[in-house]
Amino acid sequence: MKRLTLICLALGPLLTSAAERPKPLTVTVGQEFKISLPYNASTGYQWQFGKPPDQNLLKLLGTEYKRPESKLLGAGGDEIWTLKALAKGKTKLELHYVRPWEKGSPPAQQTNFVIVIKKPKAKAKAQDSAGP
Repeated sequence: MKRLTLICLALGPLLTSAAERPKPLTVTVGQEFKISLPYNASTGYQWQFGKPPDQNLLKLLGTEYKRPESKLLGAGGDEIWTLKALAKGKTKLELHYVRPWEKGSPPAQQTNFVIVIKKPKAKAKAQDSAGP
C-alpha cells in the first residue's frame, strides 16, 4: 500500500487567519496519507475539523505529535494527521486551529484541502513467461 505524506512547512501561503483557496491533493482509494501541521501544545490551541469530512470518502486514522528538534521551552512541533481514502470522489477537508474552550471565537489559523480520490490504476496482467 502506498503512503503519501503532505508536509505543510511554508506557513505563509498554507496557513492564514482566513483560509484562502483550498490546496488540492490527489490520492487513490485505499491509500493512507498524512498531513503535517505546525502545532504548539503550550499555547492551548489544537487542530480540529472545521466541518466533519465526508465519512463515505475519508476516515481519520489518528493524530500524533512530533516534538520539535529545538530544546527551547515552549517551542512548537507538528501535529500529524493520518487519513485513509475510502472511495472515489472529491471532498473538502477544513482544519481550524482553535482553543476548544473559546466557543464562538474565530480560529487563530485555518487551512483547507480539496481531496480528490481516484480509483487505483488496474495492474497489467502478467504475461506468461512460457510464451504463446
